[in-house]
Amino acid sequence: MTIDKLKYRSSIRVLTAILLGLSLSVSSAYAGSNAGMAGAFLRMGLGARALGMGDVGVALPGNSYGIYYNAASLPYLQKMTFMASYSQLALGRKQNFIGFAAPLRPKVAGGSGEALTAGLGVGWINAGAGKMQGYDNDGNTTGDFSQTENAFYFSFALRLADRVALGFSPAILYNSFPDLTENEALSASGLGFDAGALVNPWSTLFLGVQARHINAQYRWDTSTLLGQSGTVTEDQFPRIYRFGASYQFPFGLLVAGDYETSDQQDNGIHLGGEYALQNLSPYSLNLRAGYDDADYAFGVGFGYDLKQINLQFDYAYQIQSVPPWNTQLVSFAVNF
Repeated sequence: MTIDKLKYRSSIRVLTAILLGLSLSVSSAYAGSNAGMAGAFLRMGLGARALGMGDVGVALPGNSYGIYYNAASLPYLQKMTFMASYSQLALGRKQNFIGFAAPLRPKVAGGSGEALTAGLGVGWINAGAGKMQGYDNDGNTTGDFSQTENAFYFSFALRLADRVALGFSPAILYNSFPDLTENEALSASGLGFDAGALVNPWSTLFLGVQARHINAQYRWDTSTLLGQSGTVTEDQFPRIYRFGASYQFPFGLLVAGDYETSDQQDNGIHLGGEYALQNLSPYSLNLRAGYDDADYAFGVGFGYDLKQINLQFDYAYQIQSVPPWNTQLVSFAVNF
């Protein structure tokens, strides 16, 4: 092997090690809980409504973002929903989401005329960092590179009784440095599962529980870059457990709270409220505020009923306790 090839291999080894570390550090910048572990882009929260209420969502029935927060909420949907969300974050980071959720009412076999109450959803979360300058171990520039993470959710839930629903959400995970070198890329993949339950003990009180990131991990294989000297590394996601409650008052006020813990003994509290202004039909206006584990958030939602279709626009502003600046999010949904 020539000296130039040895130098190239050495440079790639150093660059690969730096990038693997960067993947973790970029992920840790996405969320305060369980920082430094893989998959933190999935611990940021999702959707302007939930984040405007302090990142609550485990115990909200009929929540189309239950694909992420708790699949057991999907059987309570009244309409099919297409939704999208976008957030531009500090340090050139971004998070996007697009999804679809729907209630299912299949007839029970045997001609009883009764229908099961179920729900399903699919969703794609994409997050990543912008262009970054790469360097080899001699300090020479190697060109720009980027990093992106993706999670593809497939959710199903069934209402087992009038007051109990169970849900399940497998997620395909993919992390990539697509332009690492001129002709090489580095990527990792994995499969994780979320599972949840929603209980309605009485009136408009709901209690929810969710286990997140079951078996989730990234598996990195650097043999594509280094050949036989490459290695296989597994980065585990922390196992997250959430317990929540929500209550809808008759005068338009919804209050909710989640308690979060993990197998890393990292805990957090999420509290929020939403007030729906009354007698605005065909329009709707919701005001929101929340506490997200040391951060504060505010939000507003505007809806419009157009015959059988409802259009919903949501905005959230998060006051971050960690610099450099705060975060703004927008979401859009079509219910039909």
